[in-house]
Amino acid sequence: MATARLDYIAPWWTYWLHNFPHFNFTFQPVDNTFRPGEESYQQSLVFLACISAAGLVLSLLLLSVYLTSLCCCRKKDEEETKRPDACCVSWIAVITGLILCSAVGVGFYGNSETNDGVYQLTYSLHNANHTLGGINSLVRYNYAAK
Repeated sequence: MATARLDYIAPWWTYWLHNFPHFNFTFQPVDNTFRPGEESYQQSLVFLACISAAGLVLSLLLLSVYLTSLCCCRKKDEEETKRPDACCVSWIAVITGLILCSAVGVGFYGNSETNDGVYQLTYSLHNANHTLGGINSLVRYNYAAK
């Protein structure tokens, strides 16, 4: 008979996400216990995703406004010099590159966690199928014996 797997430890970010305040679309607080079937809990997760997406859009908008103003509002004197002062643009490019690299790293980490979760799910489903198949065979055997 298959045994249940009891050694699973949830990652740190799941504890952080569950302890983060949850709000639905009407800005009412929602209990943060894991209930994926309830509509209010689903709304709170969509609300958290919208907040992070809004932060991303805001940062990209500010970056594009800054770079556009830097390109369009340059003084005519800078064009005549051989080496314009582009230190600020270089630092913005370096910081943007670091943010993008960290986002890729977080994506790889999430992909790894998802892969582990899917593996555990298929392992559990295989064990459940094996257990239920054994029970089905046992019931058929007892029924035929009568």
